Amino acid sequence: MSNESKVPALVLDNPTPTLFVDFDGTLHRGHGLLDASGKVSLDTGNATFEFVPLLERLLKPYPRVEIVLTTSWLDTLTFEQAVSYLPPSLAKRVVGTTQGIKPRFGYLQDGSARTYIIRSYVFARRLKNWLAIDDSVFGAYHLNTDVLRLEPHLVLLDPLQGIGSPEAQRRIEDWLAEVHSQDGG
Repeated sequence: MSNESKVPALVLDNPTPTLFVDFDGTLHRGHGLLDASGKVSLDTGNATFEFVPLLERLLKPYPRVEIVLTTSWLDTLTFEQAVSYLPPSLAKRVVGTTQGIKPRFGYLQDGSARTYIIRSYVFARRLKNWLAIDDSVFGAYHLNTDVLRLEPHLVLLDPLQGIGSPEAQRRIEDWLAEVHSQDGG
């Protein structure tokens, strides 16, 4: 008999439905620019957070869904400032961010940093029911593990459509319905 210590197997057993949400290319078309006075505008000239009412509508029937922010706005703004851009109905769902998770250099180089960061958050909290809506979730194929296939959990958005895309809305609706049915109705 060996005295070798065994690393416990990772089990994704936290059933909390969790939606990872980016801002740029997700809740609006374009990327945010912050001026010296703190005013945000988009490089496309579009309205900021134009798809927030859509996300509110999609989530309204599902009060248990929590939100984790993945936005790069957190590189400049505090958590409180970033959350303040959301309406109360969404802000109250925000339970955290991926801000403190640092990707490996190779993931920065190949563009899969955001995917790695989200996966790290999922593993740390053992999330079972999650979906990421983001225009930067690349490289899932090489970040898959025996425990987790990432592709079904990632909605790679066209930054010029965000969640305004019918396909993106369908993926979100399907995930919400699936999680709700697993939750017992």
